[in-house]
Amino acid sequence: MKYRLLDFLVCPHCGGTFTMKVLSEEKRDQITVSSGVKCGSWCSFYGVSLNEDQGVIECGMCYRVEIRDGLLECSCGSLFPVVDYIPRILPDAFHGLHDFLEKYGHLVLSEKIERQREGKGVESFRRIQGKTKRSFAYEWLRYNVELEKEDREVFLGDSQLSKEDFKDKVILDAGCGMGRYTKVVGIMGREVVGVDISQSVVKAYLVTHDNPSIHILQGNILHLPFREKQFDIIYSLGVLHHTPNAKQSFLNLVRYLKHGGFISVWVYGTAGNFSDFKTNPLRKERQHYVKNDIVKRMHWRMVYVREVFFNTIRLVTTRMYVPLLYLLCYPLAVLGRVPLLKYVTASVHQSWRVRVQENFDWLSPQYQSHHTKEEIRDWFREAQVEELSILPHGFIPKVGLKGKLR
Repeated sequence: MKYRLLDFLVCPHCGGTFTMKVLSEEKRDQITVSSGVKCGSWCSFYGVSLNEDQGVIECGMCYRVEIRDGLLECSCGSLFPVVDYIPRILPDAFHGLHDFLEKYGHLVLSEKIERQREGKGVESFRRIQGKTKRSFAYEWLRYNVELEKEDREVFLGDSQLSKEDFKDKVILDAGCGMGRYTKVVGIMGREVVGVDISQSVVKAYLVTHDNPSIHILQGNILHLPFREKQFDIIYSLGVLHHTPNAKQSFLNLVRYLKHGGFISVWVYGTAGNFSDFKTNPLRKERQHYVKNDIVKRMHWRMVYVREVFFNTIRLVTTRMYVPLLYLLCYPLAVLGRVPLLKYVTASVHQSWRVRVQENFDWLSPQYQSHHTKEEIRDWFREAQVEELSILPHGFIPKVGLKGKLR
């Protein structure tokens, strides 16, 4: 964690400012410092107010020192660890940190940590989000496919944002997973913060740590630890439908977007009403297959049956032992290249390894909601986000909207 990240963070419980107790840090003298980045009113690296004499400030030095381990503390009593360079800002953040506590037990306030471990909301969080954390961690920590060119093309297409949109912008990747899109955006933007609820942040840090303008942390989209109105662009691609409340997650993200800033999301689509479904925007290469209402209605029925089929299967797969489900995704990956049969799987990607991942991603998550474009448009209107564009998709609906906060 870089000291610079502290300028973004506040306590998710009370909105208070964190103080940092550094337990271990390391210098990275070879880092090229980002230009044009300024903190708000306080420099955490030098520990001085920026409203006072700034003669001692050499802005950018904070990028050259990385906090490996530490504690973030708020005056309300909330305490969160920084472990292996990553802030863990979740209610159950201290669970499973035996090595951390053994190493720094003589330097930390063990009573406070114990109160945090047993604090209000911890068990509730683990009950509601525990399965989600485990399944996504299992998924992304095993994914070693590097498709940088494809990732860039897919990201720009699905986000409906251009390379120029990111220039000199501060960006939030809400649900960064193992950081593949965070890495792409880090090359185009001025500064990027990637947040995810699972241990996949470990992988995200490894693939992005060479870029000093990227920050990675573990947090919950429904209770983010950020100052409001500080991001120029927020994107969340294929994530909101895996939260307990997709609409509330979207509305929460908008709180952190600057006025005039862009937000881009996509979520799983649903058959919905035929009158709405038939106006869904198909990609150009798909349009000639569904030119009349009879074929469109058949398409609608196919999507409906497929959705019922997978929802029924998920009644079993979401309760399965995660490693066993992962193994079962290998034969599904084989079916993903068989004509006709491939449509009973969740992925037809060219790479078998990606097919394994995408099948698991479909069958494992505890939460998976499906939405119509009309629903998402209602979200945008409620949040006072002006719709700028909608994402054309294939035969299986994927609702993607880009908007601008008024």
